[in-house]
Amino acid sequence: MLGSRRWMLFGLAFLLVASRVQAERLVVFGDDSYAPVIHLAQGRPAGVLAELLRQAERYSGDTYDLQLMPWKRAYEMARRQQGGLIGVSSTAERREQFDFSRSIYSDDIHVAVLKGHEFPLQGLDDLRGKLIGGVLGASYGEAVDQAIRDGVFQVDRDIGQASRLRKLLAGRLDGALIGNGQRGFELALASHPALRGQESRFVLLPTPLVHDPLHLAFPKGMNKADAIARFDAAMAKVVQQAPARR
Repeated sequence: MLGSRRWMLFGLAFLLVASRVQAERLVVFGDDSYAPVIHLAQGRPAGVLAELLRQAERYSGDTYDLQLMPWKRAYEMARRQQGGLIGVSSTAERREQFDFSRSIYSDDIHVAVLKGHEFPLQGLDDLRGKLIGGVLGASYGEAVDQAIRDGVFQVDRDIGQASRLRKLLAGRLDGALIGNGQRGFELALASHPALRGQESRFVLLPTPLVHDPLHLAFPKGMNKADAIARFDAAMAKVVQQAPARR
């Protein structure tokens, strides 16, 4: 009896040590200006994805060092195996380079236009021949990426949603890709002095161009498949606990 108790205590101690060994401090890069999904607020990471990472820490055992910057730079830092990425779309090309978590957020991508320049939007072909603003280094999903490669429409790249709305206001674009629907549109308009008070000059076309699932990802060379598995398990618990927090 005493011997079995010792073995039980030894087993518990081993599991405790093992859990500490597997826990990691993981650098994760993300976009600094994609409110409300992820952004900097008073110099600190904020938004839906930042909060999800904080909640996941409670269950995964890992610590996520979230570092936000312009998306193109964040993507390049991750591609060089300096950390992971949060808020990244999964495409066939990227799946060759990165290991992906399960989807953690579905991002509705809309098109904003100037009032008086509205057009029916039911699919990608409705953008044919147009110049549309989008973010540097971003994918808006495989269907959109393929349409761009096929020349259905052209994309003028920038560093954030406020930047492309200013270009649209100046008549330099036919439309602007806006993430996170109406809320993302409102926050982009409020984020720059040149856009405040100009809300009535824009229209957000009501039908989303695409629903874009977002993920946590790490370069394959970093060998973080186990960390992604822990994150997925943690997110399942976060979702399970969500009704209790309401």
